[in-house]
Amino acid sequence: MFKSIIAQNKAKTIISEQIKNNKIPHGYIFMGEDGIGKNTTAIEFVKILNCTINDYTKTDVGACNHCIACEQINKGSYPDLHIINFAKQAEILEEDVDKQKTLKIDTIRYMQKNVYMKATEGKWKVFILEPAEKMTTAAANCLLKTLEEPPENTIIILIAKHKETIPITIVSRAQTVFFQPLPTNEIANYLQQQHSLSIENSVKIANLSDGSIEKAEMLMLNTQNEYSSLWSELTSKKLAAVDILNKSKSVSKDRKSVVEAVNIITESAIKNFRREPYKYTDIIEKLTESKKYLNQNVNPNTVLDDLFIYINSKIK
Repeated sequence: MFKSIIAQNKAKTIISEQIKNNKIPHGYIFMGEDGIGKNTTAIEFVKILNCTINDYTKTDVGACNHCIACEQINKGSYPDLHIINFAKQAEILEEDVDKQKTLKIDTIRYMQKNVYMKATEGKWKVFILEPAEKMTTAAANCLLKTLEEPPENTIIILIAKHKETIPITIVSRAQTVFFQPLPTNEIANYLQQQHSLSIENSVKIANLSDGSIEKAEMLMLNTQNEYSSLWSELTSKKLAAVDILNKSKSVSKDRKSVVEAVNIITESAIKNFRREPYKYTDIIEKLTESKKYLNQNVNPNTVLDDLFIYINSKIK
């Protein structure tokens, strides 16, 4: 189970054993810093419990990730998964998200109404509450009543950073699962696989990430600012050929750098394509062609020269 979760072996073992033995607590506190897998584990937990193909009482392979329930959970549209956070509170209170600094008693009362309703589709109803440490005293006291007498097949998962920030009365009524900072090699591998970063850049970012993928991705975006600006520079005005070639040369440090640049430019091109597909179809095709040439070990500087000149030539 939880094969898609990076590291966190102790946390995964605790939850997996409870699932396999069918001794699942009604309340959890997933404790640890941001970006280390707490939310991802919670979502995977919901999939395992409600998967319609792989029955957790008969197999320990985890969720199938393909049935209707798994797909809905992945899309955030599963009716028996309730995410209670600042965004949801803003919706409930009809306020701006930026104004939400604490989780209020009205939000917990809203959650409680759903807690005591029957499950719509799944075997289990799951409520993920984040950030749990931001509950007001009144909200925490209100939640305590639900934790003391929860309905059958209902789980409440509190996501928090530090144990000291949660009232002891709540801590005593939930299973605390601690999540540790991720190993730097795991973060580096993730950045290479998911974002096509070079080994050098991924290791550099991983060492600065404090064990958090979320922080690593923020650092990555900061380091990519020079690449992010390329799209706007190439598409905002006609450039002289020498300026285009200089831009290409500044990026073409190595093959990995070129791949990163092309991937980032592709993301920007796709966003524009969705708004004006006819205008950007040719550029998307050119980007695809450039990636093919890079995979075929064509000189990266040549590929980038050709790509940049082509993109800029499309400006009217």
